Amino acid sequence: MFVEITRLFIVFLATAAGFALGRGSGVEPGNGAVVGATLGACIGYVAGGGVGRLLRRAMGSVEAQVERTPASRLLAGTVGALAAGMVTALLGVPAVMLLPGRWGWPVLGMLVWIGVYYGYVVAGRKTEELLALAGLSTRPLVRTTPYGDGAESSAVLLDTSSIMDGRLLPLARSGFLRDALLVPRFVLDELQGIADAQDPIRRRKGRSGLELLDVLRTETSVRLHITDDELPEHPEVDTKLIVLAKRLGVSIVTTDSALQKVAELQGVQCMNLHRLVDGLRPQFLPGETVRIQLEREGKEPGQGVGFLDDGTMVVVTGGGARLGQELDVRITGGTETSVGRMLFAAVNDE
Repeated sequence: MFVEITRLFIVFLATAAGFALGRGSGVEPGNGAVVGATLGACIGYVAGGGVGRLLRRAMGSVEAQVERTPASRLLAGTVGALAAGMVTALLGVPAVMLLPGRWGWPVLGMLVWIGVYYGYVVAGRKTEELLALAGLSTRPLVRTTPYGDGAESSAVLLDTSSIMDGRLLPLARSGFLRDALLVPRFVLDELQGIADAQDPIRRRKGRSGLELLDVLRTETSVRLHITDDELPEHPEVDTKLIVLAKRLGVSIVTTDSALQKVAELQGVQCMNLHRLVDGLRPQFLPGETVRIQLEREGKEPGQGVGFLDDGTMVVVTGGGARLGQELDVRITGGTETSVGRMLFAAVNDE
């Protein structure tokens, strides 16, 4: 279609040119115009096909080059070319006024072309720095609209601490975690850095986090996505995470209490795994009986300390003499501490 339309335009132009030349020739008026228009149409038809194919091939090369070039570089290069072209045009105006005749116009055109070309090249090479100065990111978001408007009902952002915690996997396998999980690229890079750390404990945590992501991706029904937005205008990972959560309109899953407080102050909802675990622990009322094994002495004389299956510490009055034994104790009360809930009990003599 492109070749035929190009050929049609060239036929019109060649016919008009042939008509004008034939009418001005020495041939009898009327016949010369007809002959010229006919010859022009024939030449235009033949030449139009070749010109159309060459143009289509050239445009195909341009499209392929544009397809390979990142959108950020195209944007920065276009802005740089326009700015440099305008500057060189203003600088070339004296050439038009000072050079004799029309010699100044070719000089002006050459200056503008040089400015446009090198403006595009220089701005394209400095894409990241220029867009960062403008507060923009060089990498597009995987999802630029808030989750909930499309096929996926909701999504949550994972931070590094929640990935290394390990409790996401049982939540996903149990079916309680149904949201799509988003892992930003900068969180993945931080996790990789921890996995390559010199400290063996940090290295082990980082590698277990990477293994957890792989298991979530391959062995559960949870949808795991990697977002490519780097947000270079924000140096801190926590700040990047909060800004990205606000852009996408999603929540953050974390075990970092400081991150949670800062995010909630900025209007970003956070789901803390520690709070979730504490909230899911069974509630014991005074008078209930539980069976535990006393493992060590308490702070006060005569006290024994044991632990429930969920890790809740139970301080048993009168249990100091029965360390190592498994016995029934009666709950007398409980309290919340900085490390979780602690229960008080007495030995159930009955």
